[in-house]
Amino acid sequence: MKTAVETSGELFGEQDIAGLLCMPQVLVNLIETCLGGGSVQSLVDIVLQDSGLTAKILSAASKTGTARLDPLEPVSAAVQQLGVPMVTGIALQSARQVVRCDLSDAELEFQYGLWFASRVSAIAARCLAPSVNYPYIEEAQLSGLLLNLGIHAFFNRYGEDYAVLDVNPWSSSIQCQFEESRYGTDHLQVADDLIGRWQLDSFLADAVRFLHADVGQIEKSSILLKIARLAQQFCQNSKSLSVETEHLAQRLFGLRKSETDYLFEWAQGLSPAYGDLLGNRQEIRADFKAALDRLTVLSFMLADQEAARARLADADDRQGLVCIARHLYLENCSATDAVFFLLDQQSNQLTGIIADGQPRMVGELKIPLEAETCLVARALLSGEPEHSLDESQSLTVTDHLLKRLCKSRAFYCHPFRWEGRPLGAVVLGIADLSDLKGVQSLQIRMFGQVVSAAMVRMSLDIQERFGEGNSLLRRVSHEVNNPLTIIGNYAEVLHHLHRDDDNCELTEAIKNEVRRIDDIINYYLNQQEIPKFPEHNIDLNQLLQETIDSINATELEPRGVSVQMKLTQGLKTLPTNPVLVKQVIVNLLKNAAEAVGHEGQIVLYSRENYIAGSGRHAEIIVHDNGPGISENNSRNCFPLLSAPRAPGMPGSD
Repeated sequence: MKTAVETSGELFGEQDIAGLLCMPQVLVNLIETCLGGGSVQSLVDIVLQDSGLTAKILSAASKTGTARLDPLEPVSAAVQQLGVPMVTGIALQSARQVVRCDLSDAELEFQYGLWFASRVSAIAARCLAPSVNYPYIEEAQLSGLLLNLGIHAFFNRYGEDYAVLDVNPWSSSIQCQFEESRYGTDHLQVADDLIGRWQLDSFLADAVRFLHADVGQIEKSSILLKIARLAQQFCQNSKSLSVETEHLAQRLFGLRKSETDYLFEWAQGLSPAYGDLLGNRQEIRADFKAALDRLTVLSFMLADQEAARARLADADDRQGLVCIARHLYLENCSATDAVFFLLDQQSNQLTGIIADGQPRMVGELKIPLEAETCLVARALLSGEPEHSLDESQSLTVTDHLLKRLCKSRAFYCHPFRWEGRPLGAVVLGIADLSDLKGVQSLQIRMFGQVVSAAMVRMSLDIQERFGEGNSLLRRVSHEVNNPLTIIGNYAEVLHHLHRDDDNCELTEAIKNEVRRIDDIINYYLNQQEIPKFPEHNIDLNQLLQETIDSINATELEPRGVSVQMKLTQGLKTLPTNPVLVKQVIVNLLKNAAEAVGHEGQIVLYSRENYIAGSGRHAEIIVHDNGPGISENNSRNCFPLLSAPRAPGMPGSD
């Protein structure tokens, strides 16, 4: 129980936002979604169920961000900016706060009333916005959610001393008068001060501050203020539609009674079930305790998550990472084994990664990323888990091979994804439906997120090390190019001096070797050892047409070269980098145009093909009617990076 502190217009600030109690059931949903790898939108939807949690998220984002939040979707922008780890941290801090709080039965009932009132007004505003053609749904919903933010702040600071003022969990003008006489300010001014700290380019703070202004003034103001006013009216009696609400809806928006009835029924259908507990302190206490017990369990699960991160961080390579991940899964469920697959971004197929003690067949299995191939591919493409216990589906040969590898009668596959992009999958061996619940648990789903993050982090670490080596190579290249240029210049001078004697061949050989050294350095500078994630799926035929169009005026028409397109229609879109593919085609076309000469012809083909061990792929063929390559030059078309040295050269046998 809290004790009142005499005050006269005392300011409310960040410490009051930090002290707001969040509804434990909402925190449970948020933490479970974070652990399970839910989308940003799912996190936003949960955050918008609690005004205190929303205030904490917006406060943290506005303080740490370099740019202002999007005023039309501020909560979405805040969650996106903070990221899942920070949102999880805020939820965990709020959970500790609510677990440690000591509320009397009267205080707890009032707190439940606050949570319910803010939720109902948010739902009402959410339903109103599209009905009155207001396009900014999240902003409207937020205006309803924060109508009693100041009451939350007052109750957090003064506790039961505030509640005994005979105030309501929802806003009213009489309530403002009570607060002004006792505390020197009212809850609408407090909310205005707190919302103003977020610096949103919106009438959101005004919608709250002037909630009880004369209706005639509200009629002539922003539509957001009208939505907030009507949402507050809905909130006062969530069980039945009052005549006052109908009149206000007609006056502010011209809504007929039937339209207002429909809106009320819509909002009422979305109202949370815990509203039925209000008035029954015993049931409220039981509901509160159950949520606190679940929060305690989730707190330990978050500790398990951090422990798993620490174990996976010790891995030096992918095989080591898979070995640790396999132990994590087998220690925490009844699976017979855990087989891991990583997606090869170039060949677009899943490749098995062998952990210690697993058969070599795991590493030999290559699975094309096509839904009809097997359940693992289907799971990775859809982003949803799959299992082989459904008797209505036919298993493929690959599915049966997976059962053999897992040493089980059935299997469950969980996809690994990162920011919506596929990474790989784990296949867990199970015996029957009784094992299914264990592998579908939140803890197992949480391990999937941790392993996915570790895979991405390891790839980034490898790229960083490669980048450091590439940087060193660039520095060496810069230093070597200077003397090479000088040697090349001297060779050119000697070539002119000795062009009429036998030494001319030696000077030409020196020049050729200088160019070869330069080519070797450039080759390694331009190598892409680590393929990046595909940017997006592309239409190959469209890309080829765009490529032709881009060089037609500069490379083809001036030479009188014609290009015939023979493209296979209906090719599937491909996950690749269109910039790099286009550059390759440009180089091939330019070479072909130079080879065919004036009025030459080039034919550009696209088609689908299949290679054993590599799966399906698309082919691009550039064919021209040039003179071809001489027999001598054809031997040098694809030289090895290292070749045997001639006798007498340094390093030769």
